[in-house]
Amino acid sequence: MVHNNVVLLVFIFITVIQTEAFSALTDHDSHNRTSRNKSELDYRTVDVFRQLLNQETIIRMTLVQNVHVLMKDMLIMQEKLAKAENKISDIKTSTNNEIIELQKEVNFLKTENGLLKNYSVSFLNDLQELDKNLNNVSNTINDVKTEVRYLSIRLSDINTHSREMAEMLQQFNVSMEDTKQGTVEGQRNLSATLSELEARHRQAFDDIRNTTVTFQADLDQYKTDCMNLSVSVSALERFRDNQTNTQSDPNQEVAFTAAVTSPSPTWNSGTLIFDVVITNVGNGYNLNTGVFTTPKEGTYVFYVSALEYITQYLKIDIVLNSVSKVRAVSDSSASYQTATNMVVLNLQKGDRVWVRHLYGKGYTSADVPETTFSGFLIS
Repeated sequence: MVHNNVVLLVFIFITVIQTEAFSALTDHDSHNRTSRNKSELDYRTVDVFRQLLNQETIIRMTLVQNVHVLMKDMLIMQEKLAKAENKISDIKTSTNNEIIELQKEVNFLKTENGLLKNYSVSFLNDLQELDKNLNNVSNTINDVKTEVRYLSIRLSDINTHSREMAEMLQQFNVSMEDTKQGTVEGQRNLSATLSELEARHRQAFDDIRNTTVTFQADLDQYKTDCMNLSVSVSALERFRDNQTNTQSDPNQEVAFTAAVTSPSPTWNSGTLIFDVVITNVGNGYNLNTGVFTTPKEGTYVFYVSALEYITQYLKIDIVLNSVSKVRAVSDSSASYQTATNMVVLNLQKGDRVWVRHLYGKGYTSADVPETTFSGFLIS
């Protein structure tokens, strides 16, 4: 738009200059009126004519100079416009790369969200099952308490029967004494006492046997209840373990080193994915995405080292949540220069750190890695 306005302005000035080729002193007439009657002009008129002619010449020269200045300004504007177009193209390319990275992160977050939802459903089901088991345990404990009270009553009845048997033995001893004295009355009493004692003994034996059977059944039921209680306690312990695992361990160690083991002369955009894991304590680094996600809050150190491909210029950034923190550069003035840098960051749980391309292309590595990315928790 600016270029078009400048061209239009220059065209107008050129048109004005061409249309003003006839002197204002001759009223746009190509014939010189002074040739008609030279005797009528005096010295003063000739001087005025010269002054006007000089002024017209100066005006024309000024217009020519202005045209040259406008042409120069137009060329400068064209250069600036070309630079601006190049910058816009670079910004579009960088923006497209950022959009691709953000789409990848969104897809990754969607996947994690789906996994968390599935885990939440499973967790709720386990919690409901645990509540049922706890209710069953509570009912079982109440039943056991009832059985214990019943056994206590039965034992009390057995003690009562034992005391009655002791009294019967005393009566038997008395009857034996009477028998020794040879009294008929004593023999009759002895016979009656023996019969009554035998009947009570059978009754007590039956009561003891029934009590023993009932006690054995109660004992079996108690063992079953104890087994159910043990299962419930085990489920409760598993639940507590799951809860503990979902929480961050304050003593948890976090450290990783990842690398690439083959060169790439064409890599020129996006995240540099170090697809070989050397160390990954805490499982914070994802070798599929090249992104480290902090498993716990703390202060971390990150280090990147990238060997350029022959003499190809390379510039990379260590990025925290899409914000560049430090930059590593290898110049193309010599072959196989190394770009390195290190940064210390205070991070929250869930923050994401990775290495991103900024400028240049390619990198070099081998079976023993030369291009690596490392990080560890210091506090």
